[in-house]
Amino acid sequence: MEDGAMKLAEEMEAQVLRSFAEDYLYEAAVTSVKVKATESLMCGRMTLLHYRMFGGCGDDIYRAAAAVEFMILALDIIDDIQDDDHKAMPWNDLPKNIALNLAIAFLTLSHETLLCCRFPSEHIHKAVMYLSRQVITATNGQTLDLLNTISTEEEYITMVKQKSAALLVCACMIGVILATGDVSPHVEEYAMEIGVSAQIKNDFRDLMNWDHKSDFLQRKRTLPLLFLLSSINQEEERWVSDYFEGRLELSDILHRSEEFAVIVERTGTSMYASFRERSSYYHFREILDSMGLESPWKQALIAAAE
Repeated sequence: MEDGAMKLAEEMEAQVLRSFAEDYLYEAAVTSVKVKATESLMCGRMTLLHYRMFGGCGDDIYRAAAAVEFMILALDIIDDIQDDDHKAMPWNDLPKNIALNLAIAFLTLSHETLLCCRFPSEHIHKAVMYLSRQVITATNGQTLDLLNTISTEEEYITMVKQKSAALLVCACMIGVILATGDVSPHVEEYAMEIGVSAQIKNDFRDLMNWDHKSDFLQRKRTLPLLFLLSSINQEEERWVSDYFEGRLELSDILHRSEEFAVIVERTGTSMYASFRERSSYYHFREILDSMGLESPWKQALIAAAE
């Protein structure tokens, strides 16, 4: 199966060279793309995979996959500015107003790059419309995340489907649309499940990561943390809810990370998060099985989702 990560990264660098005239912004863009290329480029690779899986051929799909990754990169930068997060990323070394400018440029470049692909015009029009709609959907989900008011599993799933899962759906569907000129409800459904599963896994990791990014320390409402708070029933564990509800300060609890890990295990939070993550993953597998795909494509999707 095609991976194409190297060609995808090369296409992104070529588009940056073509588009950024101001030296300072160009250097920031190049550095950001190089850092992005060290990651999995999962969304761009999903675009490539679905294009080939649905019968597409030719190399211009790398440009479309680069457009998808520019969109993801732009939203990552904006997300980090809003959350004051991921300090090691190069855009966080920039003044915030310049970082925001960079994100705007990447988001605009995403649309322009897709518009300049050599596919049937009606396919391109539909793909650009789909990308734009999913960015708007993700912005709604990000707003829910920033408001930090979710209180139920249903509200959390709604937020995740609108935010991170919507972007993975977009990446997959761009490939389908450029290959066929239409959307696939099956792909939309299973990509949503992959996105939800991945977000729950990330949220549990971030719950436990007190050294770099802890959703608990930031009092960020996620599914694992909501479950943990609802499961505390021993007096010696009340400090967890006291901190989350603002009755304790960060300095009061920073020394309790090991105790926190014990509480997470005792309450079954890790088991619950694993169950919810795998439930979405298994639903993805069920949908995939129902499609009757040839084995190489099916195995490539399973590998990409894990």
